[in-house]
This record gives sequence, C-alpha cells and structure tokens, in this order.
Amino acid sequence: MRINKDYHIHSKYSKNGHCKSEIEVIVQKAISMGLDEIAISDHGIKHILYGTSEKNLIKAKDEIRNLNEKYKSINIKLGIEANLIGFDGLTDISDLVVENCEVIQMGIHYGVIFKGIRGFVEFFLLNFLSKFIPPIKKYMIRRNTDAMIKAMDKYDIDIITHPGDKIPVDIGRLSKKAAETHTLLEINNSHKHLTREEIIIAAKSGVDFIIGSDSHDYENIGKCSDSLERLIQAGLLVNRVVNLEA
Repeated sequence: MRINKDYHIHSKYSKNGHCKSEIEVIVQKAISMGLDEIAISDHGIKHILYGTSEKNLIKAKDEIRNLNEKYKSINIKLGIEANLIGFDGLTDISDLVVENCEVIQMGIHYGVIFKGIRGFVEFFLLNFLSKFIPPIKKYMIRRNTDAMIKAMDKYDIDIITHPGDKIPVDIGRLSKKAAETHTLLEINNSHKHLTREEIIIAAKSGVDFIIGSDSHDYENIGKCSDSLERLIQAGLLVNRVVNLEA
C-alpha cells in the first residue's frame, strides 16, 4: 500500500526555521516518491512560534502557481494547518486563508494565545492537570470536543490534523461531527494519533480518513509506514482512506 497524495507538508514559510525546505525541493521529492498531488500546509497565522503570515501565504501561492507550470506530473496546492484558538470554536482561518488556500486543515497546538482568561487557563492549565486528575480530564474532554465541534460548524474545514494528540477529546463525538461535515480525520505519521483504538472508534461513525506525513523536512514527504501499521491493526478498509492505494 502507498499514498498518492500528501497534504500535510510544511515548508520554509513556517517561521523561525520550523521547516527549512524550499517548495521546489519538496515538489521534486514528492515526484520521486510517486505522489500525484501535494499541499503545502504551513502553520496558521496565530501560531506564535511557527505560524506563517498573510504575506508569506501569498508568496507561497505565487510560487506554487509557477511550479505547477514547471512540473506537469504533479498537482501542487496551497494549504494551511490552522489553529483552534477559542472554546467557542474560534480559529485563525481568516477570509484571506479561505480565499487563497485549497486545503484547510485545523489542529490543536500549544503555541497559540487562547481566547479569554478562562479559555487560556483551561486550555493550558486544566488540559495539563487532566493528565493526572480524572474529574478534570472528564471535564476537559467535553470542553475540548465541544470546541472542535463548534469549529467544524463555523468553518469549512477539510481535515482535522492529529486529533487527540495535544489535548484529550471524545473521538466518538468528534468523528460523528466530522462525518456530518464531510471533514476528514488525519492518521498522522509523525504523531501517535489517531491511535489504533481511536481509528476503530472513529470508523464506526462513517467518517473518512487521510494519512498525512506531517513532514518538516522534505526527506519525510510521503512517508506513511507508522500510519499504515495503525490502520492495518485497526482493520480499517483501504477505501476509507482517501489518499491510500492498495
């Protein structure tokens, strides 16, 4: 089995050297891996440490346009890995992002300023304490899941990246909403989520999946061995993963 598309690829446009790969080098590597399509999806604008900027989004779009003319054997898209920044479902998916990005992904990342004092405390402190205190974990699973569901109601999100990786969520509830909104759940090759157990739970909802390399170096583009191992262990059918070929 192999993937024919990889939409979770970071580039030099994620700031502070988070990824140093030039887009053209990424394209060349993707072609060598036999990929048909990729998306350059840098961190959302509100990520303090690694977020791209509106200026860099436009730069990347122009560069991608030129590279699509140069390399005819692959389709290159501009994407984004946006951030949840409020328990009311607020994200950093701006009008400019919607207008320019063909693949809108959203994930949970710590490098953001969460909306409101209560939101900030809950997101950082209570999610941390939830690792050790069961009642807090139960509360935060509900809060976190509610926030992500609200985000899917507010925005047209194509993919939820590494769900469950940074903060605890109810995969069952999340996957049901994702199925309703035709949002894909990512089986991330660089993180442990979705886990085998989470894939089994999510699959019951009818949601579809996508494998993402989450590459921060061009050498990792298209790699999917860890993701494949998990989905095989979960008994997930190939036709439930939109970028997987038998």
